[in-house]
Order: sequence, then structure tokens, then C-alpha cells
Amino acid sequence: MNVARQILTYAFLLLIFGFAVPEWKGLGFLDPALLGAYACMGMVFAGPAAAQAFEKAPGSVGDGLRRIGLAVAFGEGITVALLGCGLATLYITHSKMLVFPPDLTGLVLPLAMGLGLSLAVASMAGWVAVQYSASSAKVALRAVFIGLLLAFFLRGNWLPQVLGQGTVITLAVACVFLGLLMQRLRRT
Repeated sequence: MNVARQILTYAFLLLIFGFAVPEWKGLGFLDPALLGAYACMGMVFAGPAAAQAFEKAPGSVGDGLRRIGLAVAFGEGITVALLGCGLATLYITHSKMLVFPPDLTGLVLPLAMGLGLSLAVASMAGWVAVQYSASSAKVALRAVFIGLLLAFFLRGNWLPQVLGQGTVITLAVACVFLGLLMQRLRRT
């Protein structure tokens, strides 16, 4: 994908999720389930970035971990930008109705779970890419994303109640895949 197309894609996503959705939802944008979903969006970007980063096998464990870290930072950076733009849009367009600041402390746990998800899918994508191929990693990511999308669609209102357990589970999954990745890279 060329750079101009990537910039256009991310600008479109920012326009939709940073401006259009908050404008459309209004005060409903502050729903904990919706904010939680926004906080977890980094995985959608971190996983594919990791799969792309592992198209060529890393030369060392350190190089592999650096690629995972960069993919996670990329995904979480987009998450923060989308959340920031969304909240700014809401407060600018509904300034007469919102006299209180956003509960940023309430975003800590959703952002922690989002970070865990990003780390889990990035490390899974990295391991699958090294073990099998980058295209296999992309197929695995699609399956995970469809499963998570169905879970959110069917039980999205549960998200605020399961943030603590979800964070622990995602970090455990990330540790498993990071361990598998490091083991595989040590053998090569």
C-alpha cells in the first residue's frame, strides 16, 4: 500500500470515528461500553502492523520484540488520537450541554484492556508470521477480529463489567504468544 493511500485511509478513519460518530451519538458517546470499545480499537491496527513487520523474519529476539513494541505503539497511538478527537468533538459540538469534564480516570481500565488486546494480537500475529507466514497471520487476525466483533455485537454492554478480568486475560494471552515467539526466534 503506498503512503498516500495509507494517509487517506487513516484520515478517513479519523473523520468517521473522531468526528462523525461522536457528533451522531451526542451524549451517548460517553456510554462506558462505547468508550471501552474505542479504547480497545488499537488492536485493529496493531495486529496487521505486526503481521506486516514480520513478513521478513527478525534476526534476533530483541528485533522481534522491537517490532511487536512498534506495532503496539502504532495501534495505541491511533486509539488515543481517535478517543481524543472524539471527546474534543463532543465537547465542542455539545458545549452548552456538557458542563463537566470527561471522566479520564474512567478510561484507565478500558485503555489497559486495549493495550493488553493490542499486545496479544500483535504477538499472536508475529508468532504466526514467523511460525507459518505473514499471510497466515492475516487470516488468523481476521478470525480473531470477527470473533471479537461478534462478542461485542452480542454482549457489548458487558464490556464495562469485564474490564478487569479482560485485562488479565489479554495480558496472559500476550505473554503466551510472546513466549512462543521468543522460543521460535531463539531456534532460528
